[in-house]
Amino acid sequence: MVIPIRLVNVVSLLLLLIVMWGCTTSGSKGSMIREKEAGTMVQDRFTVKPSGSYEECIALRPGQTVEYDFNASSFVNFNIHYHGEKDLYYPVTNEGVMMGRGMVDPSTHSYFTPEQEYYCLMWENRGIEPVEISYRCTMTDKPGMHRMKE
Repeated sequence: MVIPIRLVNVVSLLLLLIVMWGCTTSGSKGSMIREKEAGTMVQDRFTVKPSGSYEECIALRPGQTVEYDFNASSFVNFNIHYHGEKDLYYPVTNEGVMMGRGMVDPSTHSYFTPEQEYYCLMWENRGIEPVEISYRCTMTDKPGMHRMKE
């Protein structure tokens, strides 16, 4: 029996995509980009598998800030990062913490560019047991700043 080359190529591509999907989701939960109006609070609860991570991305632009806080059932590494023009930048990095609270203001970052990608909150579990995390963040407009709708 002869199998057409086109069918073999399609099957190979599908298998490759399945393998790639498995690699990107193993031990982690995908990024969710949230674009919210000022004053909106986002909160969630999730579990990070051993050696896994969770990333939550938000659209945060000049004239906006985000206040965040979280609690974890065990120690995690936490950072807030974004992809700038030429590099990955970390306005916040904390290792081995069970809680965190703070504010991020893009206008205070000398490396911020208006074309930059979203800010991402990321939790990494370096332990051998799952970690439960609850968090919330609130986006606000800075006084006197009016953000244009995109």
